[in-house]
Amino acid sequence: MPGAGAYAQTTTAAPRLGLQAHYGAVGNFQASSFRDTPWELQRVNFLGTAGGAEVSYRVGRAGAVALGYTRSVNMDFKQVPFETSWGSTQTVDFRLRYVNNAFQAVYERALTPDFRLHAGLLYLTTASQRVYYQGINPYGTPVFGVSETNRRNSYAEEAGVVAGLEYSRPIDTRLRLGLKLRGYYLLSVSTFEMLTLTPTLTYSL
Repeated sequence: MPGAGAYAQTTTAAPRLGLQAHYGAVGNFQASSFRDTPWELQRVNFLGTAGGAEVSYRVGRAGAVALGYTRSVNMDFKQVPFETSWGSTQTVDFRLRYVNNAFQAVYERALTPDFRLHAGLLYLTTASQRVYYQGINPYGTPVFGVSETNRRNSYAEEAGVVAGLEYSRPIDTRLRLGLKLRGYYLLSVSTFEMLTLTPTLTYSL
């Protein structure tokens, strides 16, 4: 088959090392599953931003191993209205964040020169914030506390797997522009954490 031979020749001649940067959108199912109550605020938006980098090394004709890091941030802006002792209405403003740091080791397989599948292991740490109501001070103003749960104070870390695909096209002899879709599943708590869709820029050495 001429097409298969041409593809084998292309992958064999490809550079071995790739450096990639990515930045785009994240949909976080876990972060958006929280619910606010009159006493506690912790829900953030489903959509957020995700970005990071990846280093890959080609093995064989169509395979590669890669180490990657992705940081995702989901936020929400909270406004809590209250009535002052002199009868006016004011608000207390908060901006809550839910941050994931995802460290990944994956194996990639090229289906065509432009399409790649990937799957691998995941180590994830999380920092999530919440605001809780503490009562009224002597001046009639509500008092709130802000706390953060993270790896350092609460061991907020999980293990899981990642999988997805990427489409990319060459824009130079060493540069490729693409789009990557990746899902993150936490085996330690049996939860689908998030889905990222990020444009990618890869430099080959």
